[in-house]
Amino acid sequence: MGRPLLTNIYSREESNVVAFGVILGKKAEESVRAIRDASWFIETFDITSRRNLLERARVYDVGDIRPASYADLDCITKTASSILLEGKLPLMLGGGHLATYYALKAMPRDVTLVVFDAHCDLRESYIDEKIVELDYIGEDVEVDKRLNDATWLRRASEEKVFKRAVVLGVRSGDEEQLDYSKKAGIPLITSERLLSKKGLNAAVRTLYKLTRGKKVYVSLDVDVFDPSIAPAVDHPEPSGIGFREFTKLVRSIKGKIVGCDVVCLRKIPDNEVTEFLAARAVLELLSHAV
Repeated sequence: MGRPLLTNIYSREESNVVAFGVILGKKAEESVRAIRDASWFIETFDITSRRNLLERARVYDVGDIRPASYADLDCITKTASSILLEGKLPLMLGGGHLATYYALKAMPRDVTLVVFDAHCDLRESYIDEKIVELDYIGEDVEVDKRLNDATWLRRASEEKVFKRAVVLGVRSGDEEQLDYSKKAGIPLITSERLLSKKGLNAAVRTLYKLTRGKKVYVSLDVDVFDPSIAPAVDHPEPSGIGFREFTKLVRSIKGKIVGCDVVCLRKIPDNEVTEFLAARAVLELLSHAV
């Protein structure tokens, strides 16, 4: 595994956050490792708010899950479930976003899902070479057209593994996905709205109302950020949000965060900008989760 996430000073028994990686996708292992490595070089003290972002978080990293087949992906659910049974917060670092579908299955069915993502991920079915790379397990295993990185949120919605959901920062989709989001009652808040003061403040109010007093699962696809600050992602989309918008939105979550993940970073050579951003985002999530 190399370096664990953030720190190695707590045992599992002492921790209240248990981190784990999911090696799903051709580049997943080096990308998950990159976030862990970057986390060791980030100040946990936030100079703006004058507080230590890990003041209440005691993190223990159990290492990586390596699914051997698609039939084995339930190991993600089992891992998250075992962490919840210990009364701790599961924090998943993943390759593709499909891992979130399985982590969500461990959560209470009344959970509110908050997704940061450039893409809707609400397709009925889809496959291309990038999806194969993201959800890759082995040469002899075929990726499912109906359950993968582009369809996971549609399946999770149909199977009612969450009670309500919102997608923030979205800027890529098609008519069919927009129609489904309306039918399913999943608001899609575009990055264009979030980049205006009025739109950001409206989204803050929406998140506050949606999450107040609720159990919340937060999923961060790193491609929600603009490619100028997060180039190392699977599907870069122009006109994304910045870290300022992200932190303001996270801080407007008023429920209890019961699980979270950071996914879809794709390590690129000679550039560490994205993994440092992702690691800093982890700190922001943890500072509001425990």
